[in-house]
Amino acid sequence: MANVDSGRTTQTHSMESLSEHSGSLPSYGERQKLVGPLDWEGPNDPANPWNWPASKRWYGTLVPGSLCFLVTFASSVYVPGVYEVAAKFDVSITVALLGISMYVVGLGLGPMFSAPLSEVFGRKMVYFVNIPIFLLFTMGAGLAQNIQTLVICRMFSGIFGGPAVAVSAGSFVDIWDLKTSGSAVTVQAIASFMGPSLGPIVGGYLAQYEGWRWTLWIIVILGGALLVPLYFTEESYKPVVLKCRALSRGEELPPKPDPKTALKLIFTITLARPVMMLLTEPIVQAVAIYSAFAFAVLFGFFEAYPVTFEREYGFALGQTGLCFLGIACGLIIGCIIYLIQDRLVYVPALKKYNGSPPAEIRLVSAMIGSFLMPIGLFWFAWTARKEVHWISPVLAGIPFGCGLVLIFLTAILYILEVYPPLVAASAIAALGLLRYLMAMAFPLITVRLYHNLGIAWGTSLFGFIALAMAPIPWAFQRWGPQIRAMSKYNAIVE
Repeated sequence: MANVDSGRTTQTHSMESLSEHSGSLPSYGERQKLVGPLDWEGPNDPANPWNWPASKRWYGTLVPGSLCFLVTFASSVYVPGVYEVAAKFDVSITVALLGISMYVVGLGLGPMFSAPLSEVFGRKMVYFVNIPIFLLFTMGAGLAQNIQTLVICRMFSGIFGGPAVAVSAGSFVDIWDLKTSGSAVTVQAIASFMGPSLGPIVGGYLAQYEGWRWTLWIIVILGGALLVPLYFTEESYKPVVLKCRALSRGEELPPKPDPKTALKLIFTITLARPVMMLLTEPIVQAVAIYSAFAFAVLFGFFEAYPVTFEREYGFALGQTGLCFLGIACGLIIGCIIYLIQDRLVYVPALKKYNGSPPAEIRLVSAMIGSFLMPIGLFWFAWTARKEVHWISPVLAGIPFGCGLVLIFLTAILYILEVYPPLVAASAIAALGLLRYLMAMAFPLITVRLYHNLGIAWGTSLFGFIALAMAPIPWAFQRWGPQIRAMSKYNAIVE
């Protein structure tokens, strides 16, 4: 989502699992009976977010989703202003693009530091601590008088914005059963991808008529407005909810795990194991590379679209931004396709297999997306020229956006099906790490790529890579159980 990303590290099993990893928990001895772990008071416990009224559950979904949208929107709304930034600070376009690349680096780094906060203080505290600081650094970037200040402030803005993206995914997991709540899953997808897609549309007109600084002021305005509904959201993270209830009742809390053991486990989940899984685990390697490439191409288009539509068709900044509506429409259509296949394929499989269908059932969406993404790329590559009407390359964004969201959703849900909770948290963190590293590089690469190869062959190169990766979901569909059996990280093989 960043992404479901490492927000999944804070899923409800993690704090309870600390005691399993700790050999030095304090004992009450003969003084009193050892207090057991806190848990819900039956399946109908009103404190359980799964039992909240529908209106409250959707409020608790849409507010974190809006924060996720804001932070991802901030990644791309700056892009239309890079030419003015380059002129004002007398730097190259590549240097001006560091404002987006370093922001994306921050999005990848931020969740690594937010995971411990979320484990101890819950979701809401992470939002309230990080979002105001995110807005302050955005203000710093808007007030920057040199490129160094702008880039540094953008990086720290990403660092403090990234936790909102990651933890929002955890909020969704708290409130919904992902096996039966496909519509909630699509909220996360739309929040993660609609922000980057709409950013250039808004930023284009702001940069054209008000100047590049307004591409940052709009983030501050929207973020300040979101602090109000955020104040009224309730905590949804199970351990924190149960702890607060126990304290309000004057009940004894279970012993805390050893702090060193807890920190070691969190470090393992959020950094050490994700890196090792990227290096040694074939399932994570394949899924991460495919989903990260799809995500990175979207960020490459932030530079490709201005080059294409301004050079070939003479569009102004605002008009160029509107061309991203094709991708935005594709994202919505992709979510609709996901919901349809979820109802027609996954829900019946849940009934057929008594709630535990084969993990490969989740791959249907990516199998559809594996066709759509290269179609969109090649369509754009060979119609983005003066001789062809501008609507054609705009429409090419529809199959690309559709394929992008289908591949992303599949990557997250397949990982959640394949691994036990704590391992899945590390695997999703690995996906997020690679995704943001590639997204950092692609805007910079695209400038040089289009300069050397031109629009047609530059975009075709992305298309050929997408074609080469297209067999990945089909291979997992065919040989998934055998691949899972070779896992070194306790992949579920039933």
